[in-house]
Amino acid sequence: MTTNEADFLVRPAIEADCAELTELALSSKAFWGYSDAFIRSCRSVLTVTPPMIDMWPNAVLEAKGEIAGFHFLSVEESLAELELLYITPHCIGKGYGEKLFRDAISSAIRHGCEDMRIEADPNALGFYKRMGAKQIGWCRSEVKDDRELPLMMLSLRNR
Repeated sequence: MTTNEADFLVRPAIEADCAELTELALSSKAFWGYSDAFIRSCRSVLTVTPPMIDMWPNAVLEAKGEIAGFHFLSVEESLAELELLYITPHCIGKGYGEKLFRDAISSAIRHGCEDMRIEADPNALGFYKRMGAKQIGWCRSEVKDDRELPLMMLSLRNR
């Protein structure tokens, strides 16, 4: 099921969103069946802070007055990195992930980036491939040293 433009609003994150965005990211990660212990270990890398809001391009998607998802990018010269992109579990499958990913692409292009790097959760690999990203290798998880994540790249040239 997809939604139309009138059903949602995309806006920048504000400091008051931090706690809600953090909990949304944790619940979205837990949606994929990870253990409670693993989700607890993810808290430090999924915590949204005011400095992140200030320094990283971002967007929050609201649907029917509630936060349904968000993304954060870091930008260094011509490379963007998708730091966070999460959808609240009951909104998965409604097209919000694609909307946020396209917003992240537009933001990266506005910041002069030519490529976007993505350290993907294995459960999101198919999504990013559908969005045009290509797996270029593997990278170590920030949470667990022995966990490897798909490393993906999306060319932003000619978009």
